[in-house]
Amino acid sequence: MRWLEVLLPYRAADNFQGAALVAQDKHLLRLAATWSLVPRTLPDPPGPGKEVDLEEVWRQTSINFQGWVALSQLPHLVVMEGFKALKGTQVILPDGTLNHAVETLLQKEAAGQFMAKLNIKPGDLK
Repeated sequence: MRWLEVLLPYRAADNFQGAALVAQDKHLLRLAATWSLVPRTLPDPPGPGKEVDLEEVWRQTSINFQGWVALSQLPHLVVMEGFKALKGTQVILPDGTLNHAVETLLQKEAAGQFMAKLNIKPGDLK
C-alpha cells in the first residue's frame, strides 16, 4: 500500500473544527497552504490490512522545519506552534496531504483572493 491510500480515512474525515481553526488564523492558513511542499521523510507504509497508528507515523516522520520556515515566510516559533495545532487537529497528515475540508477552504480562499486582486465579482464570470 501507499501512504496516499493508508491515510485516506484521515484525509476524508469531516474535520470542520480543524477547518474553522485554520480559517480564523492567517498563520495556520499559510502553514496549511505550504505543507505539501515541505520536505519530509516517511517510514515505509504498512502492508495491506495492517492498522495505522497515526501518532507512530508522526514519530517516524522527519520534517524539514527550516524548509517550512522558508516556504511559509513565518518565524520558526510560529511554524513550530502552528505544526502542533495542525497536527493535533489532524488538518495536516505526514504524507504532505491535508484534510479535505481544509483543502477545500484553501481553494476557495485562493480563488477569492485572486478574484479580489483582479476586481472580479462572482457575477462577472458568467
